[in-house]
Amino acid sequence: MSRHQNKIERFLKLGYSEKDIVRVLESLRKDALTNDILEELIKTNHKAEVEQLRSSSPQLVPRGCSPQEPVKPRPVAEEEDSDPCSVLRPIVIDGSNIAMSHGNKQVFSCHGIQLAVLWFWERGHRDITVFVPSWRKEQPRPETPITDQNILHELEKRKILVYTPSRRVKGKRVVCYDDRYIVKLAYESDGIIVSNDNYRDLQNEKQDWKRFIEGRLLMYSFVNDKFMPPDDPLGRSGPLIENFLRKTPNIPEHKWQHCPYGKKCTYGIKCKFYHPERSNQSHMSVADELRAKTKSTSPKPFKEDEQPLNTRARSANQHRLCLFTQVQPCWNSSKSFFQLQEPPTENASELR
Repeated sequence: MSRHQNKIERFLKLGYSEKDIVRVLESLRKDALTNDILEELIKTNHKAEVEQLRSSSPQLVPRGCSPQEPVKPRPVAEEEDSDPCSVLRPIVIDGSNIAMSHGNKQVFSCHGIQLAVLWFWERGHRDITVFVPSWRKEQPRPETPITDQNILHELEKRKILVYTPSRRVKGKRVVCYDDRYIVKLAYESDGIIVSNDNYRDLQNEKQDWKRFIEGRLLMYSFVNDKFMPPDDPLGRSGPLIENFLRKTPNIPEHKWQHCPYGKKCTYGIKCKFYHPERSNQSHMSVADELRAKTKSTSPKPFKEDEQPLNTRARSANQHRLCLFTQVQPCWNSSKSFFQLQEPPTENASELR
């Protein structure tokens, strides 16, 4: 009995519970070795941890009376297809700018607004808002012609078009600034502004609005009855239209354009185009490469005290030779020293 108790106390010191130790000892023989008991305890403890993790993790239960089946996670693409509004940015359209642009700046063409809305709707956008001044609901006049006015009523029924307030005071029309509605809604909803207007007056009001308009303004063109925004709204170095309209880009943008100069390009690493011949080369500019080569080839300059002894002796000898060469020596076999040579005379008669 004391031997059995000693085993229990030994494994208790190792951190195992008494209940597990007793169960393992009962399942094994009385003369079981310590290694066998320890191995069984490790297995038991591992199973208990796995069961605890399973019980603590939340389990999805299907609704209704259908039999319970394991729920498989759906891929990300399937979730995006089921709810496109969750990944696409809201669209805020400047209705007056679109309509006047489609009407060649002479007629307020409501058909242009319809073309713009259909372009975004076919791409999966459902959060679309068009702002138009409310006085556009009035009967058209010769000075303010409007075409296809019934389109405005249809878009209003679908809760796509919103009229900005306007009223008459003493026969004069008082119109609220619709551009402020457009920028404010797009800024608060983190959306896209569709307009050819730069909103410079609103950019000067708030610094946040200025940064937002610079990064979220989508300009466009009308080719007859075709609404055509650019493929690169922020320029060649910016994102494509697919990623520009999404909250999180998921399309790879490594569609590099080959450099028109090819191997003759001297921009080096600063070149924005793709160079297939430089894929295995260093990413240093031409000037940096030349500096690195010059540093590696040029010898390290020594200070006067740091020069080696043989270099200092050589320089001293060269200095002495320079002094002797200033005086032209002439070797006389009868004497073992240098004699100064007289300067040569071209004409002897001159000396006389």
